[in-house]
Parts: sequence; structure tokens; C-alpha cells
Amino acid sequence: MDDAMLKELEELREENKILRDSLAETRPDGTSSAHGDASLERTLRAFTEMLSSTVEHAKEELKPGTDKLTAYLSRQMEENPAPMLIGAFSAGYLLSRGLDKK
Repeated sequence: MDDAMLKELEELREENKILRDSLAETRPDGTSSAHGDASLERTLRAFTEMLSSTVEHAKEELKPGTDKLTAYLSRQMEENPAPMLIGAFSAGYLLSRGLDKK
């Protein structure tokens, strides 16, 4: 569930960046040429603020779980590093093979 939420947050960040870049391309000088542009800009700013607060809230909600997971993984790595290293190597290999086959 945490991975899905983090993925969703990253997708929202990417969409937000796309919207900002699109707005910058439309008006490179940053000024509004008409009433519609000002309205769009206000809407985008409100959306950006809402998105930022949602991301911050999600980070706060996930912090205790990620701290526990980090502590657990650190302890496991200290106690028995071989399975962790083999798993990390395997995941990297599979990911590289998957990306290599386009």
C-alpha cells in the first residue's frame, strides 16, 4: 500500500511539473494577456498549493512506517547481509533486463 501511495504521489508531482512547464511555454514572459489567462493561473496556483499540502501530509503519514522499515532493514543488513545483497543484485539485474528489452 505504501509503494502504491508513493507511486501516486510521484505521478502527481510529474503532472504538476508538466502543467507548470506548459504554462511557462504558453506565456514565457510570465504576464497575463487576458482575463482567461489570469483565471487559469489562479486555478493552477490553487491546484499546486493543494497538491503540495497533500504531498506534505502524505509524507508525514508515511514517516513512522518508513522509519520502522529503515531501522528493520539496517538491522537485517548488519545481522545477515548476504540475503539482502543477493536480493538487491537480483532486483537490479531483473530491472536492467526488463529495460533492455524495448
